[in-house]
Amino acid sequence: MRLEVKSIPIRSQMAMSLVEELEVELRQHYPSHYIHELDIPAFEASGGIFLVCINGDVPIGCLGLRPLKSGTAELKRMFVRPDFRGLGAAKTMLLEMERLASAEGYQQIVLETGNQQTTAIDLYQANGYRSIAPYNKASDGPASVCFCKMLDSSPDTNITT
Repeated sequence: MRLEVKSIPIRSQMAMSLVEELEVELRQHYPSHYIHELDIPAFEASGGIFLVCINGDVPIGCLGLRPLKSGTAELKRMFVRPDFRGLGAAKTMLLEMERLASAEGYQQIVLETGNQQTTAIDLYQANGYRSIAPYNKASDGPASVCFCKMLDSSPDTNITT
């Protein structure tokens, strides 16, 4: 299996399809008022980065990053299709996004995820993310857990799969 991670426009059919699959999955686990829809125009206007992970010619996952404040970026919409979980796609995307964020000059990444996303929480913690208090109104909900990671200042970090 060869995983390829590449940046694509968030409004592309591939990106929108993956984001919609994630939204459907989230609705199965959380009440609708706990789910914060992704503001695509604001994501684009901020210069956000959207990655997809492809296995062969099949898109299997996605991950976004948007500027939050000076030196800080926020991860958005980490998702891997259920049939492809456990193959390293999430970690591959996460490491590539960290590399890109560091190259863009960000010193830290923050994220909010749901407290029922235990596999995602395990992934973040295993990759150096530490639990933090909510960092904005959207991350301050009863089902939210937040994490932060300080980035290596070297943008030349390479990843391997």
